[in-house]
Amino acid sequence: MVADLWGEHLPSAVAGELPPLPPRLAACVELATRGESRVLEPGELWEDPQAEELPEVQALAADGWRPLGEDPMVQMLPALWPSQHRCWVPDRLPRMMTSVCQQWGEPAPSKRATLQPWSERVTAGEAARLAELAAECGLPEPPPGRLWLLRSPWPTLGLEVVLSMLHRRCEQLGIHWDPSGNLRVAGELLSWTEAQVWDSWRGPQADAARAWEQLGRVGQDVAALVIAELGPADTARLTAPVGAGGAGLSEAQAVAWAEALRLADADCVVEAVIGWRALGLPAEPPQDEDDVLEYRTPAEAADWLTQGFSFEDMGVWLGVSLQSAQVWRDSGFPQVQARALLQADPTVTPSEAVTFDEVGIVADARPGWLEAGFTAEQARAWTEVDVFPQEARVWRSMGRGIDDARRHRAAGGGAVPDDIEVGWSGFGPGRADRGYGVTDPPGTRGRLASESSNGYGYDYR
Repeated sequence: MVADLWGEHLPSAVAGELPPLPPRLAACVELATRGESRVLEPGELWEDPQAEELPEVQALAADGWRPLGEDPMVQMLPALWPSQHRCWVPDRLPRMMTSVCQQWGEPAPSKRATLQPWSERVTAGEAARLAELAAECGLPEPPPGRLWLLRSPWPTLGLEVVLSMLHRRCEQLGIHWDPSGNLRVAGELLSWTEAQVWDSWRGPQADAARAWEQLGRVGQDVAALVIAELGPADTARLTAPVGAGGAGLSEAQAVAWAEALRLADADCVVEAVIGWRALGLPAEPPQDEDDVLEYRTPAEAADWLTQGFSFEDMGVWLGVSLQSAQVWRDSGFPQVQARALLQADPTVTPSEAVTFDEVGIVADARPGWLEAGFTAEQARAWTEVDVFPQEARVWRSMGRGIDDARRHRAAGGGAVPDDIEVGWSGFGPGRADRGYGVTDPPGTRGRLASESSNGYGYDYR
Protein backbone atom coordinates (compact mmCIF):
# COMPACT_ATOMS: atom_id res chain seq x y z
CA MET A 1 0.00 0.00 0.00
CA VAL A 2 1.40 3.38 -1.02
CA ALA A 3 1.75 5.85 1.85
CA ASP A 4 -0.45 8.92 1.59
CA LEU A 5 2.47 11.35 1.78
CA TRP A 6 0.40 14.41 0.85
CA GLY A 7 -2.55 13.66 3.12
CA GLU A 8 -5.01 13.47 0.25
CA HIS A 9 -7.95 13.16 2.64
CA LEU A 10 -6.71 15.78 5.10
CA PRO A 11 -9.46 18.41 5.38
CA SER A 12 -8.83 22.12 5.11
CA ALA A 13 -7.70 23.85 8.30
CA VAL A 14 -10.53 26.33 7.84
CA ALA A 15 -14.02 24.92 8.19
CA GLY A 16 -16.99 26.58 6.55
CA GLU A 17 -17.04 29.63 4.33
CA LEU A 18 -13.81 31.55 3.89
CA PRO A 19 -13.74 35.23 4.92
CA PRO A 20 -13.77 37.94 2.22
CA LEU A 21 -10.48 38.80 0.59
CA PRO A 22 -8.86 42.10 1.60
CA PRO A 23 -9.37 44.92 -0.95
CA ARG A 24 -5.95 44.61 -2.61
CA LEU A 25 -6.33 40.89 -3.30
CA ALA A 26 -9.99 41.29 -4.26
CA ALA A 27 -8.97 43.87 -6.88
CA CYS A 28 -6.48 41.38 -8.33
CA VAL A 29 -9.14 38.67 -8.52
CA GLU A 30 -11.54 41.07 -10.20
CA LEU A 31 -8.87 41.96 -12.75
CA ALA A 32 -8.36 38.26 -13.51
CA THR A 33 -12.11 37.65 -13.75
CA ARG A 34 -12.42 40.40 -16.35
CA GLY A 35 -9.35 39.13 -18.16
CA GLU A 36 -7.79 42.57 -18.06
CA SER A 37 -4.52 44.23 -17.15
CA ARG A 38 -3.78 47.73 -15.90
CA VAL A 39 -0.90 50.16 -16.14
CA LEU A 40 0.64 51.06 -12.79
CA GLU A 41 0.45 54.70 -11.84
CA PRO A 42 3.67 56.75 -11.94
CA GLY A 43 5.57 56.08 -8.73
CA GLU A 44 3.30 53.16 -7.75
CA LEU A 45 5.33 50.41 -6.11
CA TRP A 46 3.86 46.98 -6.71
CA GLU A 47 4.40 44.02 -4.41
CA ASP A 48 3.18 40.58 -5.41
CA PRO A 49 0.30 39.20 -3.32
CA GLN A 50 1.56 37.23 -0.34
CA ALA A 51 -0.11 34.37 1.49
CA GLU A 52 0.26 36.34 4.73
CA GLU A 53 -2.36 38.78 3.40
CA LEU A 54 -5.07 36.11 3.43
CA PRO A 55 -7.30 36.45 6.53
CA GLU A 56 -7.42 32.68 7.06
CA VAL A 57 -3.61 32.53 7.08
CA GLN A 58 -3.50 35.43 9.55
CA ALA A 59 -5.91 33.59 11.84
CA LEU A 60 -3.78 30.43 11.77
CA ALA A 61 -0.61 32.42 12.50
CA ALA A 62 -1.70 32.79 16.13
CA ASP A 63 -1.05 29.06 16.58
CA GLY A 64 2.38 29.16 14.94
CA TRP A 65 1.36 28.22 11.40
CA ARG A 66 3.33 29.83 8.58
CA PRO A 67 2.84 29.59 4.78
CA LEU A 68 5.72 28.05 2.90
CA GLY A 69 5.93 30.37 -0.07
CA GLU A 70 6.99 29.33 -3.56
CA ASP A 71 10.70 28.62 -3.11
CA PRO A 72 11.38 25.28 -4.86
CA MET A 73 13.71 24.31 -2.02
CA VAL A 74 10.82 24.09 0.46
CA GLN A 75 7.74 23.34 -1.62
CA MET A 76 8.06 19.58 -1.16
CA LEU A 77 8.53 19.72 2.62
CA PRO A 78 4.84 19.09 3.50
CA ALA A 79 5.16 15.56 2.11
CA LEU A 80 7.54 14.52 4.93
CA TRP A 81 6.62 17.02 7.66
CA PRO A 82 4.97 15.54 10.77
CA SER A 83 1.25 15.41 10.04
CA GLN A 84 0.28 17.23 13.23
CA HIS A 85 2.49 20.15 12.19
CA ARG A 86 1.24 20.62 8.63
CA CYS A 87 -2.07 21.89 7.33
CA TRP A 88 -3.55 23.52 4.26
CA VAL A 89 -6.18 25.99 3.17
CA PRO A 90 -7.71 26.45 -0.29
CA ASP A 91 -5.28 28.33 -2.48
CA ARG A 92 -7.11 31.49 -3.47
CA LEU A 93 -4.04 33.72 -3.62
CA PRO A 94 -4.10 35.71 -6.88
CA ARG A 95 -0.94 35.36 -8.96
CA MET A 96 0.12 38.49 -10.79
CA MET A 97 2.96 39.49 -13.05
CA THR A 98 4.34 42.82 -14.22
CA SER A 99 5.98 43.73 -17.49
CA VAL A 100 7.83 46.92 -18.36
CA CYS A 101 7.71 48.47 -21.81
CA GLN A 102 10.45 50.96 -22.61
CA GLN A 103 8.97 53.64 -24.86
CA TRP A 104 11.27 56.05 -26.62
CA GLY A 105 10.06 59.38 -27.85
CA GLU A 106 9.92 63.06 -27.13
CA PRO A 107 10.54 64.63 -24.77
CA ALA A 108 11.94 61.76 -22.68
CA PRO A 109 11.90 57.95 -22.48
CA SER A 110 9.31 56.56 -20.09
CA LYS A 111 8.85 53.19 -18.48
CA ARG A 112 5.29 51.92 -18.19
CA ALA A 113 4.78 48.88 -15.96
CA THR A 114 1.73 46.77 -16.72
CA LEU A 115 0.11 44.54 -14.10
CA GLN A 116 -1.69 41.45 -15.31
CA PRO A 117 -2.92 38.13 -13.85
CA TRP A 118 -1.18 34.90 -14.71
CA SER A 119 -2.39 33.52 -18.01
CA GLU A 120 -3.72 29.98 -18.31
CA ARG A 121 -0.44 29.04 -19.97
CA VAL A 122 1.62 30.34 -17.03
CA THR A 123 -0.69 28.66 -14.51
CA ALA A 124 -0.45 25.33 -16.36
CA GLY A 125 3.32 25.72 -16.56
CA GLU A 126 3.54 26.24 -12.80
CA ALA A 127 1.45 23.11 -12.16
CA ALA A 128 3.69 21.13 -14.50
CA ARG A 129 6.77 22.47 -12.73
CA LEU A 130 5.45 21.31 -9.35
CA ALA A 131 4.67 17.85 -10.74
CA GLU A 132 8.16 17.60 -12.23
CA LEU A 133 9.73 18.78 -8.97
CA ALA A 134 7.82 16.14 -7.02
CA ALA A 135 8.95 13.44 -9.45
CA GLU A 136 12.58 14.53 -9.07
CA CYS A 137 12.18 14.16 -5.31
CA GLY A 138 10.61 10.70 -5.64
CA LEU A 139 7.21 11.95 -4.54
CA PRO A 140 3.74 11.63 -6.03
CA GLU A 141 2.26 14.76 -7.55
CA PRO A 142 0.97 17.12 -4.86
CA PRO A 143 -2.79 17.64 -4.72
CA PRO A 144 -3.80 20.81 -6.57
CA GLY A 145 -5.45 23.86 -5.07
CA ARG A 146 -3.74 23.74 -1.68
CA LEU A 147 -1.83 26.45 0.12
CA TRP A 148 0.38 24.64 2.62
CA LEU A 149 1.29 25.88 6.08
CA LEU A 150 3.79 24.37 8.49
CA ARG A 151 4.73 24.94 12.09
CA SER A 152 7.81 23.94 14.01
CA PRO A 153 7.80 20.43 15.49
CA TRP A 154 9.80 21.84 18.44
CA PRO A 155 7.95 24.41 20.63
CA THR A 156 11.08 26.37 21.60
CA LEU A 157 12.08 27.01 17.95
CA GLY A 158 10.05 28.99 15.44
CA LEU A 159 9.46 27.63 11.95
CA GLU A 160 11.65 30.27 10.30
CA VAL A 161 14.49 29.20 12.59
CA VAL A 162 14.03 25.54 11.68
CA LEU A 163 14.06 26.36 7.96
CA SER A 164 17.19 28.47 8.50
CA MET A 165 18.87 25.50 10.19
CA LEU A 166 17.89 23.34 7.25
CA HIS A 167 19.33 25.85 4.80
CA ARG A 168 22.58 26.12 6.73
CA ARG A 169 22.96 22.35 6.97
CA CYS A 170 22.49 22.04 3.21
CA GLU A 171 25.19 24.65 2.64
CA GLN A 172 27.56 22.74 4.92
CA LEU A 173 26.97 19.60 2.86
CA GLY A 174 27.42 21.45 -0.44
CA ILE A 175 23.78 21.07 -1.42
CA HIS A 176 22.77 24.09 -3.51
CA TRP A 177 19.51 24.44 -5.47
CA ASP A 178 18.79 20.73 -5.09
CA PRO A 179 15.27 20.21 -3.71
CA SER A 180 15.72 16.44 -3.46
CA GLY A 181 18.92 16.90 -1.44
CA ASN A 182 17.16 19.48 0.70
CA LEU A 183 14.41 16.95 1.37
CA ARG A 184 16.93 14.31 2.47
CA VAL A 185 18.54 16.73 4.91
CA ALA A 186 15.12 17.75 6.21
CA GLY A 187 14.30 14.11 6.92
CA GLU A 188 17.48 13.79 8.94
CA LEU A 189 16.82 17.00 10.88
CA LEU A 190 13.23 16.03 11.67
CA SER A 191 14.45 12.76 13.20
CA TRP A 192 16.23 14.68 15.97
CA THR A 193 14.82 15.50 19.37
CA GLU A 194 14.44 19.11 20.48
CA ALA A 195 17.38 18.69 22.86
CA GLN A 196 19.60 17.35 20.06
CA VAL A 197 18.75 20.36 17.88
CA TRP A 198 19.72 22.82 20.62
CA ASP A 199 22.91 20.92 21.47
CA SER A 200 24.12 20.93 17.86
CA TRP A 201 23.16 24.54 17.11
CA ARG A 202 26.03 27.01 16.75
CA GLY A 203 26.48 30.52 15.35
CA PRO A 204 25.09 34.05 15.83
CA GLN A 205 21.47 32.92 15.55
CA ALA A 206 22.02 30.25 18.17
CA ASP A 207 23.68 32.80 20.46
CA ALA A 208 20.70 35.15 20.07
CA ALA A 209 18.21 32.33 20.70
CA ARG A 210 20.00 31.17 23.86
CA ALA A 211 20.09 34.73 25.19
CA TRP A 212 16.34 35.07 24.62
CA GLU A 213 15.73 31.66 26.21
CA GLN A 214 17.40 32.85 29.40
CA LEU A 215 14.75 35.59 29.52
CA GLY A 216 11.95 33.08 28.99
CA ARG A 217 11.22 34.02 25.37
CA VAL A 218 11.36 31.16 22.87
CA GLY A 219 9.72 29.78 19.75
CA GLN A 220 7.74 31.82 17.27
CA ASP A 221 7.72 34.79 19.66
CA VAL A 222 11.38 35.57 18.91
CA ALA A 223 11.86 33.74 15.59
CA ALA A 224 12.22 36.92 13.51
CA LEU A 225 14.69 38.42 16.00
CA VAL A 226 16.74 35.22 16.02
CA ILE A 227 16.87 35.09 12.21
CA ALA A 228 18.06 38.72 12.25
CA GLU A 229 20.71 37.70 14.86
CA LEU A 230 19.35 40.28 17.29
CA GLY A 231 19.70 39.24 20.91
CA PRO A 232 18.16 40.99 23.92
CA ALA A 233 20.99 43.53 24.30
CA ASP A 234 20.91 44.51 20.61
CA THR A 235 17.12 44.72 20.64
CA ALA A 236 17.13 46.83 23.80
CA ARG A 237 19.37 49.40 22.11
CA LEU A 238 17.23 49.49 18.99
CA THR A 239 14.01 49.88 20.94
CA ALA A 240 15.38 52.55 23.30
CA PRO A 241 14.28 56.16 22.55
CA VAL A 242 16.32 58.10 19.99
CA GLY A 243 16.99 60.80 22.58
CA ALA A 244 18.53 58.17 24.87
CA GLY A 245 20.95 56.90 22.24
CA GLY A 246 18.66 54.25 20.84
CA ALA A 247 16.72 53.95 17.58
CA GLY A 248 13.16 54.24 18.92
CA LEU A 249 11.89 51.15 17.08
CA SER A 250 9.49 48.35 17.76
CA GLU A 251 10.90 44.83 17.59
CA ALA A 252 9.26 44.31 14.19
CA GLN A 253 10.80 47.54 12.91
CA ALA A 254 14.21 46.50 14.24
CA VAL A 255 13.95 43.27 12.23
CA ALA A 256 12.89 45.20 9.13
CA TRP A 257 15.93 47.49 9.45
CA ALA A 258 18.26 44.51 9.89
CA GLU A 259 16.86 42.96 6.71
CA ALA A 260 17.18 46.25 4.83
CA LEU A 261 20.79 46.87 5.84
CA ARG A 262 22.14 43.38 5.10
CA LEU A 263 25.26 43.99 7.19
CA ALA A 264 27.68 41.39 8.43
CA ASP A 265 26.84 41.25 12.14
CA ALA A 266 24.41 42.55 14.71
CA ASP A 267 26.83 45.12 16.16
CA CYS A 268 27.18 46.76 12.75
CA VAL A 269 23.41 46.70 12.29
CA VAL A 270 22.74 48.36 15.64
CA GLU A 271 25.27 51.15 15.12
CA ALA A 272 24.08 51.80 11.56
CA VAL A 273 20.39 51.88 12.48
CA ILE A 274 21.00 54.26 15.35
CA GLY A 275 23.04 56.44 13.01
CA TRP A 276 20.36 56.54 10.33
CA ARG A 277 17.63 57.25 12.85
CA ALA A 278 19.68 60.10 14.33
CA LEU A 279 19.67 61.64 10.83
CA GLY A 280 15.88 61.67 10.87
CA LEU A 281 15.01 58.58 8.82
CA PRO A 282 11.60 57.09 9.72
CA ALA A 283 11.03 54.13 12.01
CA GLU A 284 10.09 52.00 8.99
CA PRO A 285 13.15 51.60 6.74
CA PRO A 286 12.71 53.65 3.57
CA GLN A 287 12.09 52.18 0.14
CA ASP A 288 15.68 51.81 -1.01
CA GLU A 289 15.71 50.72 -4.63
CA ASP A 290 19.19 52.21 -5.08
CA ASP A 291 20.79 50.47 -2.06
CA VAL A 292 21.74 53.69 -0.29
CA LEU A 293 21.53 51.94 3.08
CA GLU A 294 23.98 49.29 1.93
CA TYR A 295 26.55 51.47 0.19
CA ARG A 296 26.56 54.64 2.29
CA THR A 297 27.26 55.00 5.98
CA PRO A 298 25.27 57.41 8.16
CA ALA A 299 28.41 59.54 8.53
CA GLU A 300 28.73 59.86 4.75
CA ALA A 301 25.01 60.54 4.43
CA ALA A 302 25.25 63.34 6.98
CA ASP A 303 27.62 65.22 4.67
CA TRP A 304 25.17 64.89 1.77
CA LEU A 305 22.22 66.00 3.87
CA THR A 306 24.20 69.01 5.12
CA GLN A 307 24.74 70.07 1.49
CA GLY A 308 21.01 69.96 0.76
CA PHE A 309 20.69 66.51 -0.82
CA SER A 310 17.83 64.24 0.25
CA PHE A 311 17.96 60.49 0.94
CA GLU A 312 16.41 59.90 -2.50
CA ASP A 313 19.02 62.20 -4.08
CA MET A 314 21.77 60.06 -2.58
CA GLY A 315 20.30 57.08 -4.40
CA VAL A 316 20.45 58.94 -7.72
CA TRP A 317 24.10 59.84 -7.11
CA LEU A 318 25.22 56.47 -5.75
CA GLY A 319 28.77 55.86 -6.92
CA VAL A 320 29.44 59.58 -7.51
CA SER A 321 31.40 61.75 -5.10
CA LEU A 322 29.66 64.53 -3.21
CA GLN A 323 31.95 67.09 -4.87
CA SER A 324 31.03 65.86 -8.36
CA ALA A 325 27.31 65.85 -7.55
CA GLN A 326 27.59 69.45 -6.33
CA VAL A 327 29.34 70.50 -9.54
CA TRP A 328 26.58 69.04 -11.69
CA ARG A 329 23.83 70.46 -9.51
CA ASP A 330 25.42 73.91 -9.53
CA SER A 331 25.68 73.76 -13.31
CA GLY A 332 21.89 73.52 -13.53
CA PHE A 333 21.54 69.96 -14.84
CA PRO A 334 18.58 67.97 -13.50
CA GLN A 335 20.19 65.29 -11.39
CA VAL A 336 18.57 62.34 -13.20
CA GLN A 337 19.94 63.64 -16.51
CA ALA A 338 23.34 64.29 -14.98
CA ARG A 339 23.50 60.80 -13.48
CA ALA A 340 22.64 59.26 -16.85
CA LEU A 341 25.47 61.22 -18.45
CA LEU A 342 27.97 60.08 -15.82
CA GLN A 343 26.86 56.47 -16.22
CA ALA A 344 27.50 56.82 -19.94
CA ASP A 345 30.93 58.41 -19.40
CA PRO A 346 32.23 58.92 -15.84
CA THR A 347 34.74 61.49 -17.10
CA VAL A 348 32.25 63.81 -18.82
CA THR A 349 31.98 67.39 -17.54
CA PRO A 350 28.97 69.73 -17.54
CA SER A 351 30.66 71.95 -20.14
CA GLU A 352 31.09 68.97 -22.48
CA ALA A 353 27.46 67.97 -22.01
CA VAL A 354 26.34 71.48 -22.95
CA THR A 355 28.08 71.21 -26.32
CA PHE A 356 25.54 68.56 -27.36
CA ASP A 357 22.79 71.13 -26.86
CA GLU A 358 24.75 73.65 -28.87
CA VAL A 359 24.91 71.37 -31.93
CA GLY A 360 21.27 70.34 -31.68
CA ILE A 361 21.54 66.85 -30.12
CA VAL A 362 18.52 66.43 -27.85
CA ALA A 363 19.03 65.59 -24.19
CA ASP A 364 17.68 62.06 -24.53
CA ALA A 365 20.26 61.22 -27.19
CA ARG A 366 23.30 62.50 -25.30
CA PRO A 367 23.95 59.42 -23.13
CA GLY A 368 23.95 57.12 -26.15
CA TRP A 369 26.65 59.15 -27.91
CA LEU A 370 28.70 59.58 -24.75
CA GLU A 371 28.70 55.89 -23.82
CA ALA A 372 29.84 55.11 -27.38
CA GLY A 373 32.72 57.59 -27.06
CA PHE A 374 31.70 60.33 -29.52
CA THR A 375 31.97 64.10 -29.12
CA ALA A 376 29.08 66.45 -29.77
CA GLU A 377 30.45 67.45 -33.19
CA GLN A 378 30.89 63.81 -34.20
CA ALA A 379 27.38 62.98 -32.95
CA ARG A 380 25.94 65.80 -35.08
CA ALA A 381 27.75 64.56 -38.20
CA TRP A 382 26.66 60.96 -37.75
CA THR A 383 23.08 62.03 -37.00
CA GLU A 384 22.94 63.94 -40.30
CA VAL A 385 23.54 60.71 -42.21
CA ASP A 386 20.96 58.81 -40.10
CA VAL A 387 23.43 56.65 -38.18
CA PHE A 388 22.86 55.81 -34.52
CA PRO A 389 25.67 55.69 -31.91
CA GLN A 390 26.04 51.92 -31.92
CA GLU A 391 26.13 51.89 -35.73
CA ALA A 392 28.76 54.63 -35.71
CA ARG A 393 30.88 52.39 -33.50
CA VAL A 394 30.83 49.75 -36.24
CA TRP A 395 32.15 52.23 -38.82
CA ARG A 396 34.82 53.43 -36.41
CA SER A 397 35.93 49.88 -35.54
CA MET A 398 36.67 49.34 -39.26
CA GLY A 399 38.76 52.49 -39.49
CA ARG A 400 36.12 54.26 -41.53
CA GLY A 401 34.70 57.72 -40.89
CA ILE A 402 31.77 59.95 -41.58
CA ASP A 403 32.75 60.59 -45.22
CA ASP A 404 32.70 56.84 -45.92
CA ALA A 405 29.29 56.52 -44.31
CA ARG A 406 27.96 59.55 -46.19
CA ARG A 407 28.94 58.08 -49.58
CA HIS A 408 27.58 54.68 -48.57
CA ARG A 409 24.23 56.11 -47.51
CA ALA A 410 23.97 58.33 -50.58
CA ALA A 411 24.36 55.22 -52.72
CA GLY A 412 21.43 53.57 -50.94
CA GLY A 413 23.46 51.60 -48.40
CA GLY A 414 22.36 50.70 -44.88
CA ALA A 415 23.34 52.19 -41.56
CA VAL A 416 26.32 49.83 -41.19
CA PRO A 417 28.85 48.75 -43.83
CA ASP A 418 27.75 45.94 -46.12
CA ASP A 419 31.09 44.15 -45.95
CA ILE A 420 31.10 43.36 -42.22
CA GLU A 421 29.68 40.49 -40.22
CA VAL A 422 29.28 41.37 -36.58
CA GLY A 423 27.19 40.01 -33.74
CA TRP A 424 24.60 42.19 -32.13
CA SER A 425 22.04 42.08 -29.35
CA GLY A 426 18.87 44.07 -28.94
CA PHE A 427 16.01 44.67 -26.55
CA GLY A 428 13.62 46.18 -29.05
CA PRO A 429 12.62 46.06 -32.71
CA GLY A 430 14.35 49.24 -33.84
CA ARG A 431 17.89 50.02 -34.94
CA ALA A 432 18.42 52.22 -31.88
CA ASP A 433 17.86 49.18 -29.64
CA ARG A 434 20.83 47.25 -31.02
CA GLY A 435 24.31 46.89 -29.53
CA TYR A 436 27.16 45.55 -31.67
CA GLY A 437 30.04 43.33 -30.63
CA VAL A 438 32.87 45.45 -31.98
CA THR A 439 36.20 46.58 -30.56
CA ASP A 440 36.67 50.29 -29.90
CA PRO A 441 40.02 51.94 -30.72
CA PRO A 442 42.47 52.35 -27.82
CA GLY A 443 41.79 55.48 -25.80
CA THR A 444 38.07 55.61 -26.62
CA ARG A 445 36.06 57.18 -23.84
CA GLY A 446 32.70 55.98 -22.55
CA ARG A 447 31.11 53.02 -20.83
CA LEU A 448 31.03 50.69 -23.82
CA ALA A 449 34.74 50.89 -24.54
CA SER A 450 35.52 50.45 -20.85
CA GLU A 451 33.33 47.37 -20.53
CA SER A 452 34.69 45.89 -23.75
CA SER A 453 38.30 46.33 -22.55
CA ASN A 454 37.35 44.63 -19.27
CA GLY A 455 36.13 41.57 -21.13
CA TYR A 456 32.40 42.06 -20.70
CA GLY A 457 31.74 41.11 -24.31
CA TYR A 458 28.70 42.29 -26.21
CA ASP A 459 26.98 45.51 -25.29
CA TYR A 460 23.71 44.38 -23.69
CA ARG A 461 21.66 47.55 -23.32
